[in-house]
Amino acid sequence: MIGLFIMDVSGSTAHGNTGEISQKLRQLEGAINSWTQPLNRRYVNFRMGDELFFVCDSPGDMLMLAYYIKLSWPLKSQTLKFGLSIGESELPEADFEHWNAPIIKEARQALESIKTNDQVDLSLSAENASMINHVLFYYMTDILRQHTDIQREILLMSLSIPVQRELALEMDKSFSTVSTHLKKARSKQLDLIEQELIHYSSGINEAMRADIRQTLKDLYR
Repeated sequence: MIGLFIMDVSGSTAHGNTGEISQKLRQLEGAINSWTQPLNRRYVNFRMGDELFFVCDSPGDMLMLAYYIKLSWPLKSQTLKFGLSIGESELPEADFEHWNAPIIKEARQALESIKTNDQVDLSLSAENASMINHVLFYYMTDILRQHTDIQREILLMSLSIPVQRELALEMDKSFSTVSTHLKKARSKQLDLIEQELIHYSSGINEAMRADIRQTLKDLYR
């Protein structure tokens, strides 16, 4: 089984910041290459101006990457859209650039199906994915779109500093401020969504997940 996503930036040319978007996607490409080193087979490519392609031989880790990337993206008016697919397919030995397989078309179709949908930012082509597509991804999209900048910042910091009193000290904020912003960011609900994605995929690489949680707060700085 392999997992694959095609990620697109919505409205990438609408605000005259194509250079900024390209820079953030290059940063993201480098981070993915670093995070996924523990995996057996993986390939990432930032291409076509505002699109990023990723595939690996671990569907759960593909879902984790999409989840955390979505969590961290800072441009609220130019959201990320993900077409994801999971299935049986052989990865090429070397030449990913010219690799063509039905699973790529499935991810592309999943992405196209939500490009004009203003209620959801992710779509998964896979078996038994109805609950993920019609409940989890809609709920996740709604939560993330309502985040303020400070809620997002504290949420990302909490991934590497989960004890709220320690987090408050690190950020030079009161405990009550940190607690309030995490509640408003609906961090517990996001944790439940993450656990459901892990359960659906039957396992992930914990070393990769730990590295992402430790470094995500610094990705776009």
